[in-house]
Amino acid sequence: MNQFLSFICFTLVSIPLFGQQNNVLDTLTTNTKQLDEVVVSDSRFPLKRSQSGKPIIKIDSKTISNFQGLGISALLKGYAGVEIIGSQTYSGQNKTVSLRGGRNRQVLILIDGVRVSDPSRIDNDFNLNFLSLDQIESIEIMKGAASSLYGSAAATGVINIITKKAAAGFNVNLQSSMGSDSDQSSKRGFNFFKNALQVSQGGESFKTKAYFSNHFTNGMSAVIGPEVDPFSHTNYGASLNFKGDSKFSVNAGFDSSHITSDYDNNFPIEDADFQLITTMDRFNINPNFNYKNGGASLQFGYQKVKRDFKSDYPFETEAENSQLELFNKYAFGTRFYTVVGGLFQKNYATYEKSQPTTQTDVFANVVAVLSDRSRINVGGRLSGHNTYGSNFTYSINPSYQLIKTPSNSLKLLAALSTAYIAPSLYQLYDPYSGNSELKPEENQSFEFGFVLNSSEWEISSTYFQRVEDPSLIYDLSTYRYENANENARYNGVEAQISGSFSDKIKINNQLTFTQTKNGDLRYLPRFSSQTQISYDFHAQWQTNLSFQAIGERFGLDNETLLSAYQLLNFSLQYTFRKTPLRLFLQATNLLNVTYVEIENYTTRGRNVLGGFTLRLPY
Repeated sequence: MNQFLSFICFTLVSIPLFGQQNNVLDTLTTNTKQLDEVVVSDSRFPLKRSQSGKPIIKIDSKTISNFQGLGISALLKGYAGVEIIGSQTYSGQNKTVSLRGGRNRQVLILIDGVRVSDPSRIDNDFNLNFLSLDQIESIEIMKGAASSLYGSAAATGVINIITKKAAAGFNVNLQSSMGSDSDQSSKRGFNFFKNALQVSQGGESFKTKAYFSNHFTNGMSAVIGPEVDPFSHTNYGASLNFKGDSKFSVNAGFDSSHITSDYDNNFPIEDADFQLITTMDRFNINPNFNYKNGGASLQFGYQKVKRDFKSDYPFETEAENSQLELFNKYAFGTRFYTVVGGLFQKNYATYEKSQPTTQTDVFANVVAVLSDRSRINVGGRLSGHNTYGSNFTYSINPSYQLIKTPSNSLKLLAALSTAYIAPSLYQLYDPYSGNSELKPEENQSFEFGFVLNSSEWEISSTYFQRVEDPSLIYDLSTYRYENANENARYNGVEAQISGSFSDKIKINNQLTFTQTKNGDLRYLPRFSSQTQISYDFHAQWQTNLSFQAIGERFGLDNETLLSAYQLLNFSLQYTFRKTPLRLFLQATNLLNVTYVEIENYTTRGRNVLGGFTLRLPY
């Protein structure tokens, strides 16, 4: 509580101090180092960050390269308000993505703008283990309800993943890493191997690429025990980009993943010789037609997932998710940016008595530049579900530039938005815990914050609160999914301080406070902090030191308190001057801290891996 009060005091004191700067009108063409970054998640227009009314996190390719070998979970976990439960356990663990206290069902994951999910999973979510960082160009994280712009499941935020496109000319990219992947007490050897190959050809009209990667680790047990549970992921795919002229273009891609992961018994908790084999095939195509001041876009995405559980009670599932979206963007001068469109989704899973679910949406969104300082982003969506009928969601997101000088700025942000989530096919039709009488979950969110830029530094803070009514819960008295009798309330504060002490030293510190009444914060800390320091002591050398502090959390029973813990990680990169070769070294949990992330499950100790990336020809 003292930490929370201290932070609030710091926030309140900071605003008037920086508010004493001279007031100068902001313009849309002003270029400031922190504010000219382009984001698209909050409006679907490529607008400067200074024009955004949301505290969007933009993770660029340089930052992603610092996490090669560690995976997307380690990358995302380093940002305020983002928690990945299971990121510190064995590789085959299902990951829970959390934004602002929400769970998988409330976080929408997009790949190149297309929703991805597995309707056979409890929360109709997407398995992060399918993703390989070597194919990701950038990531945008938008926190807060966004159902009016993106549809169901965007109750606490959207994670939009942009894949790499083929560069000009013929290129071969090779990446390889190896090292250890063990718990705190195991002997460390070479039990982690990852290799990736990409071949691409980029011309004026056509750009194509094909890729292959394999990740294998054999160093940890799922539950605490002596037996090792291997994990293997093979991924391959291809993409095509065609640009006929300045008006027409098409992007298309295919991706296939195969995961074989051993796992243990969780009831009772004990070592077991179980195995899960998962395959996913994903296809998307996106034709675009641009015209003066606007453009129309069609996005089609399809995923098919098969899961084969080999255990004492074996079973198999198959699921399909398809999406077709058509929308038109049009800018009325430099004052109004509009998006109007429709979306059709279909989910199917092979549960007994399961029926496919379909949903058809129509939506509209407007970004209005009211003056040189004030903007408002307003959107609405009408959803028609084949079981639950019509539902309307909305979003109102004003922002105001309070201060703007060549070296300082202060922007105030606010948002009021709603979200709607239909129960998953698992929650409805699972033979053991399903409940066909469930009602949809509805969310209402409010947030208020500021973004302060001064020279090379940026300070931002956001207060949020969210109400679920009714919530979707797993009832331990009936052993099935139910709607909660009382609404669940979440609130908290997120803050970030980032900047440069010099051209060589950069720091990024992020804090999150989250609390709830009647909600579910199991395994989610009330307080967490991430601090990253990078030091470019030479043009060819770069070092990164990160410190993560995770506060107390409730365990599975929502009563047991799990102790806080701290992790220290280190990375080193060297780029050759005249050769397109980069070497990297990663060391995680340097102090070999023993901690609990999920009760009775193994956690990672001190591990080291190294590798290289090579691009040919050069």
